[in-house]
Amino acid sequence: MYYKIIHGYNSEEYIEIEENELEKAFYVFLTKKDAVFSGGAVKGGQILFIKPDFHRTMGWHRGYKLDDWDYAELSDRKIDRKMQGVLENTKEKVQYLISTRQENLIGTGFELPKLNPTSETKQLSDKMKV
Repeated sequence: MYYKIIHGYNSEEYIEIEENELEKAFYVFLTKKDAVFSGGAVKGGQILFIKPDFHRTMGWHRGYKLDDWDYAELSDRKIDRKMQGVLENTKEKVQYLISTRQENLIGTGFELPKLNPTSETKQLSDKMKV
């Protein structure tokens, strides 16, 4: 899957990146730092969005304007939801690493810790069920 860093309002003002560069992209976006990616360099303060690159993912040429049929295909194949989920999970991971001052783990395959409810939390939760 492929993504793009949008850094302007014209249709061609973006940098193509691969999924393995997403964490770095979110870090640069959130911290306003400059960085170099496989598709080019960007000033972090100029990043407007990080979005799925459906064109590249689906093999459509760069200037092609997506229509309702294309969006239906993306939805039917669940590509749109999967790519959006990857974006959300990556953003959450990078925000966690920044907030816990573990930026050195960005891009290393680090997995967010899973929350395991304690027995007391579970008992309280069970009491609150209707």
